[in-house]
Amino acid sequence: MISLQTVLLITNIPTPYRIPLFNELSRQLRAQRFALKVVFGARGYDRRKWQFDMSECAFDYVVIHSKKIKCSDREKVSFTYAGLGSIIDNLRPSVIITNGFSLATVKLWLRSLRIKTNYIIWSGAVKQKGEAIPWWRIIQRICMIKRASAFIAYGTNARDYLLSSGADPNRIWISINTVDTEYFKEETVKLRKLRATVTRKKRLIYIGELSPRKNVVKVLDVVKALAISRDDFLLDIVGDGEERLRLEKYVIDNNLAKFVIFHGHKQKADMPALLACADCFLFQTDFDIWGLVLVEAMAAGLPCLSSVNAGATYDLIDDGVTGFAVDFAETEKIAKKINWIMDNPEEAHQIGETACKWACEKASLFEAARGFVSAISYVANR
Repeated sequence: MISLQTVLLITNIPTPYRIPLFNELSRQLRAQRFALKVVFGARGYDRRKWQFDMSECAFDYVVIHSKKIKCSDREKVSFTYAGLGSIIDNLRPSVIITNGFSLATVKLWLRSLRIKTNYIIWSGAVKQKGEAIPWWRIIQRICMIKRASAFIAYGTNARDYLLSSGADPNRIWISINTVDTEYFKEETVKLRKLRATVTRKKRLIYIGELSPRKNVVKVLDVVKALAISRDDFLLDIVGDGEERLRLEKYVIDNNLAKFVIFHGHKQKADMPALLACADCFLFQTDFDIWGLVLVEAMAAGLPCLSSVNAGATYDLIDDGVTGFAVDFAETEKIAKKINWIMDNPEEAHQIGETACKWACEKASLFEAARGFVSAISYVANR
C-alpha cells in the first residue's frame, strides 16, 4: 500500500462555506495521493453566528482552541495557534498551506529560518485605498513572502497585492474564493418554482453584516430615491451588526418603513428561500477583500449590483453581462439602474442566468480546489 503525503492546511475557524471547499480539496488531493489535514485556530468567536454540523467534514481536522487576540479593528480577530509547532513536528507534512499573513504564517516563517519548511500563503489581502500600513508590517510581509514556496490568491486583486510585495508571478495560483455554487443554484431554483406568480411587489435584497465598513445607509439612500416615484418594491436586509439600530432609525425618520424589512442574521439553510423571492441583489460595501455573498447571489441567478469597492467585483462582474459594477455613492445612477431592472424583467432575468452560469462554471468548488492542487503539486514536486 502506497502511503499518502500529508498536506496541512491552517486556517482560523470552521465555517459553512469553507467546509464544502475543503471536502472537495480533500477529494482531489486523494486522487493525487495526498492526504489533507486541516488545523482550525478555534471553533469560533462571538461575532460569527454560524450554525453547522462538524460531521459534514469529510477530511481530517483538529481544532487547537488557541487564544483570541482582539485587534483595533473590531471586525478582526487573530489567533495564537498555540501548539502548532508540535502538530507540524508530529505530522511532518510535505506541504503546509497557511491563511494569509496570520500569526500562523509568522510561526512558519520563523520555523523556515532553522528548518526547511514548504509553506504556501493562501491570501485574500488587497491594497486598501487610503490605508496606512505600518512600515514594520510591510517588511514582515515581504519577509514571509520571500521564504514562501508558492501562493494561492483569492482573485485578481489579491494576486496583484502579492506581486507588489515581491512574490514570484510564476508561483502564484488563483483559487477563486467561493461557496457551494451548486447548492445555491439548485435550492433557489427549486424554491423559485414554488413562488406565487400573482402580481406582487418587486424585491431587492442586501445580505451582509450591518457594520460601519459596509455602510448600508447608502442602500437606504437609494430606497429613498426610488420611493419618490414608485411604491411597488421592498428591500430585504439580511444580516445583523452594530449599525442595525442606526439603520432602523434612518428608515423611520425617512418614512421608509413600508419599503424595508430587517430580517436579522440568517443561516446558510435560510438563504435560498430569501434569494428565491428576490429580483435584484445589492452588494454595497466601502471595502471588502472579496465578497462571498456576491457568489451566492450570482449562483442563485440574480442580477447583481456589486460595489467597485469589493475584490469579487473585478473577477465576477462583466458589466452589463453578468451584473453591474457600481459605486453606491452615486445614488441617482443606482436608482436608475434598479428601475431598469424592475421594469425590464426579461432582460434582467437573462443577466441573472448568465451570472449563474458563470459562477457555477468559473467559481465552482471544483475549480477553486483545482487551484489549490496545482500549487500543492508544484511545491511537492520541486
